[in-house]
Amino acid sequence: MMHSTTKKRLALTVALMATLASTFTGGSASADPKQLTAFVGTGSDTTQDVMNALAGHSNGFNYTPAQSSVASGQRQLVSFNATNIGTGVSDDCITPKVGGPTFLRPNGSTNGLRALSRAMDGGGWGSPACGGQTDVSGLVDYARSSSPTSNAAATDLTYIPFGRDGVSFAYYRAGGAGGPVTSLTRPQLTSLYTTGSLVVSNGTENVTIIPCGIQTGSGTFTFWNTVHNATATENAATTVCNNLGGTGRVQEHDAAGLKAKGDLAAAGVQVVIGFSAANYIAKSNGVAIGDPASFNVGIGSISDNGAGVNLGNPIAVGTTAPNLAPASTFYSSSIFGRDVYNVLPTAFVTGGGNNDLKTLFVGSTSGVCQSTAIIQRFGYLALGAACGSTSMTGPVRTGNTNA
Repeated sequence: MMHSTTKKRLALTVALMATLASTFTGGSASADPKQLTAFVGTGSDTTQDVMNALAGHSNGFNYTPAQSSVASGQRQLVSFNATNIGTGVSDDCITPKVGGPTFLRPNGSTNGLRALSRAMDGGGWGSPACGGQTDVSGLVDYARSSSPTSNAAATDLTYIPFGRDGVSFAYYRAGGAGGPVTSLTRPQLTSLYTTGSLVVSNGTENVTIIPCGIQTGSGTFTFWNTVHNATATENAATTVCNNLGGTGRVQEHDAAGLKAKGDLAAAGVQVVIGFSAANYIAKSNGVAIGDPASFNVGIGSISDNGAGVNLGNPIAVGTTAPNLAPASTFYSSSIFGRDVYNVLPTAFVTGGGNNDLKTLFVGSTSGVCQSTAIIQRFGYLALGAACGSTSMTGPVRTGNTNA
């Protein structure tokens, strides 16, 4: 009678021989890394960290990569950051596919959508620093976007949601006996982005608050304008902050950049800017770079959403870093909450074939949508059955370089 240990060894030997046979006789195994055939994405700063994790690695942590179906070859994705991490530089060059050309790194949702659009129509994307206008056809497969389309009647691009975010104001104040103002109303935000400054009591003293501007290629810039509802005056209202240090607008979700502005402001002045709650959570929990607490930057509460509803803080009560969690009430707000998207050419989504792309991005059973643990780890709420929906479409974006 054969011993059980011998049986196990025999089974392992048979399995190993089968694997080797497959490898050397042209089976499903491949001699090349999966990343060489991965779908390439660029764009939103907001979702770059979670998409890096879905690609397999983010901020020193390894994750199980999202994949398309086994039948479609288990295609993976790669995601290029909006800026060169550690430098804040956005106008540097990337080479996303082996053997392909180098071109300008798209910074933010708008510019990711522009690069994807130029990959579709061959119109050229880039800057003189990266070799000029480059044909990026076949080099950009999807765009990250933290804001929805502004023209749902067009059908060139399909916006596929995969998580829910909340957006509030981040704040920093260098001095003052009573500290910063930590709660504002939507009407107060509208006033800030209309007049450029507002005096609000923190319970101990009156604090002058000035708003800072987000870089305009950002989807959060677009979304934040719908929150404060003062788009026409936003540029003038943020001039004082934007001029501090001569550095212009702040990269979205950059706590260090906000602190730098605040340290240059007049004594006791508080600076504020729109900030993704999911980003704040991910950075505070250490899964993304740039812990806001290390810069004394907080994220504020909304005591009135404009209709008398107190949304509170986007961070769930009772949670602390490194285990901060979203407040579902805040995230579910139709004003301060938003879905985040991966955007694909509609022809690829609705046309025949492309099962690798479809099973990776489309539908609640897709590789991305099934990666709920990763999505939630980065501060987003999972969308459930709504994840992977293809109901939202929009137009291609004009433009050949970063805004």
